[in-house]
Amino acid sequence: MSSEKNGFGERPKTLSRLSSLKEGRQIIVVTKAFGAHGEDLMCDHLFSGERGIMLTVRQGDKEDNVILSPFLGDPSKVNGDTFDEGVRCELFSPESGKPLDKIPGLKTEDGGEYYAVYLSSKLGDGELVAVNDVWGNPTSRLLDEGDLLALLAETEGEDQDET
Repeated sequence: MSSEKNGFGERPKTLSRLSSLKEGRQIIVVTKAFGAHGEDLMCDHLFSGERGIMLTVRQGDKEDNVILSPFLGDPSKVNGDTFDEGVRCELFSPESGKPLDKIPGLKTEDGGEYYAVYLSSKLGDGELVAVNDVWGNPTSRLLDEGDLLALLAETEGEDQDET
């Protein structure tokens, strides 16, 4: 039986995810994910026994459904098209085709922007995962309501400074 069929994915990836525990770090697993209009983004592809998160990614004339690992910060993903490393993409819900919500005031070091994957179907209530739009940049952040309010306050302050 292949390791993919038994629901645990490839053993080295599982071990590398668990190595964080030895270093005293938490492993955060996204078990529910929703798009900008409440669409369920979870799919049946498994990463170490956990369901993946599916997004539609567009980069120029290339477009593909990409399945992301539900382990926060894990760069593992499954896709068919080859996207250019370090280039920004557009992120959509596969079900509705609607773009993900942009998170104002949150940027990557390489000029990318962050977009919301909501952890509740109520959208915006509580926590979300911020995924960035630069292909090959695996950084993501878990944000709670307080983090979002702080970002919005910073953005408001910057907008007022410019006038």
